[in-house]
Amino acid sequence: MLNKHLLPLAFLLAGLSGAVGAEPPALPATPAAVTEVLYARPFTLDEAYTHLWRQEQPQVRDGMLLVVKVDPALVYPRQVAEPVLYVGNQTAMRLNVGYPSGIVVALVPGMDNLPASGGDIWFGTPRLPETITARTLADERGRAAHLAARAGHETGSALLKGGAPLQARNLPALLAEAAQLVRQHAPDEAALADGLAGQSSAQ
Repeated sequence: MLNKHLLPLAFLLAGLSGAVGAEPPALPATPAAVTEVLYARPFTLDEAYTHLWRQEQPQVRDGMLLVVKVDPALVYPRQVAEPVLYVGNQTAMRLNVGYPSGIVVALVPGMDNLPASGGDIWFGTPRLPETITARTLADERGRAAHLAARAGHETGSALLKGGAPLQARNLPALLAEAAQLVRQHAPDEAALADGLAGQSSAQ
């Protein structure tokens, strides 16, 4: 069974080990838009999982696998609250650190959160994701409204790259697919990808 605390711990350990001895970059101002949407693929699951990156902890049976290019300074692993990645009306669960590559692979709960443009994907105020409520999210979305208004890149090409919607049994099976994306887009985090893939083989 998937340990619900394993993923956040993996992010922290992998990020800190890769950044030892590095001088932390200045934290960019938020809200901040992503640089580019590289890949987007809708998914559906036979078994729901609990989205721990929201205080309400909703059950998830569908959503989207997403790969975005970002300012690496936004995802530098810090021992304090970090900018939260939002997509539409939901928090995204980051599956890799993304530093220094600037590439983030994430899970986005809910088909209704498929972004129409890059402006629907942004980093908000530094927080602990598990403390975010619907009210918090609405406030963050309001603060980021200007990003959507001036976004020039659509996500259609990213959806084409993603291909047909993915049907998977459960979260570990979905993480195995995500591991391939980490290997492809952020090869410096291959060890983390192996950990993600291992969740499926442990079932």
